[in-house]
Amino acid sequence: MYYSVKEVSDLTGVSTRTLRYYDSINLLKPDHYTDKGYRMYHTAQLDRLQLILFYKSLQFPLDGIQKLLSDGDTLSHLNLQRKRLIEQAAHIESLIKVIDKTISQQKGEIHMTEHEKFEAFKDHKLQENEAKYGDELREKYDEATLNKSHTHYKHLSQDSHDKAVNAERKMFELLHVMVNRNLDVTDPIGEEVFECHKTWLEIMSGMYSKAYHFSLASLYTADERFTQHYDDRLNGSTELLSKIIMHYTK
Repeated sequence: MYYSVKEVSDLTGVSTRTLRYYDSINLLKPDHYTDKGYRMYHTAQLDRLQLILFYKSLQFPLDGIQKLLSDGDTLSHLNLQRKRLIEQAAHIESLIKVIDKTISQQKGEIHMTEHEKFEAFKDHKLQENEAKYGDELREKYDEATLNKSHTHYKHLSQDSHDKAVNAERKMFELLHVMVNRNLDVTDPIGEEVFECHKTWLEIMSGMYSKAYHFSLASLYTADERFTQHYDDRLNGSTELLSKIIMHYTK
């Protein structure tokens, strides 16, 4: 059975204008055109449109969707997205539990520990880091080391977490000074930057060695996602921070 643009629009809720646009950018071509130039769609195009809408709901850009649909490995991508949705659902469920406990505490019915107040947020942060950097970190560190670091982070007190955040904030303030003054890594301010990052790393990971610190610095510049994390805060800070760490961990 074939469907016209209007019929596809009525069936899927996608406007006829959008369908024509998808055709123009080769994201969703019709099965064929009639002699009068009308677009006609078949089951295969509807299946593709379903995937397009699914990926759009996950905030993928259209060019990203185009690449996903072009590499021929749709099943693997769907399994991956299913896994991520399950993780998101688990996070939402954990947030609901925290909200329920917080409501009960506000009513004076229970007392929440500091760990209970922030457990859900820490779990979500770990999931985000795993999704972004898990493969790269496992290339450099063994599973036992990463598990130890994750366990430490989950049980981090709010006071310790605040100290780490403040150390990182101060680090960026100092990096800003170094960038504006074009200072060398050997400048005393560079050493202050190093100490701030060292404090942050010790608190957040629960472990420290110069070798660990050095390898982390090389990872910052080797992976664009790490670079973006720091450069979004201060343009060019990733390379400078990496040089500072490498200098003071030699």
